[in-house]
Amino acid sequence: MNGIRKKEIEEFLNTNFSFRAEKIELYNEALTHSSNGLPNNQRLAFLGDSVLRLIIREHYFSEHPDWDKGELTNKCSETIEPNKNFANIASNLEIVKYIKFGKTYDNRPDDKENATISAEAFEALFGAVYCDQGLDKAKEVAGKLKMF
Repeated sequence: MNGIRKKEIEEFLNTNFSFRAEKIELYNEALTHSSNGLPNNQRLAFLGDSVLRLIIREHYFSEHPDWDKGELTNKCSETIEPNKNFANIASNLEIVKYIKFGKTYDNRPDDKENATISAEAFEALFGAVYCDQGLDKAKEVAGKLKMF
């Protein structure tokens, strides 16, 4: 990762998440599309998806002790599935501008593909936050982004 890329990622994290990365290379990986080869954001997206689901489920579980399992499931499904909300948040953050694509990638995805790519990068960023800063920081970022 060159100095320009590092500075872009640091500014993105500071502006949108209000923190400084300890392990900047994780965020570079989170913002690297699979067309660029390895390492890319797929593994972090796998982890980040689970982190986001845990944060959202724990939030509703804690904030709504009167809800039964069905109500919790329905609300969590509205927030999580089918990652539409993640894509919307990613779009608002303009994540796609920071994604590093491979040289052979067209880099002009249609809106649907762009949403999928952005949602995956968003999940990967949460995987990176979790690995770098821990679950409490990931929860803080989710709250800052008004995910629930």
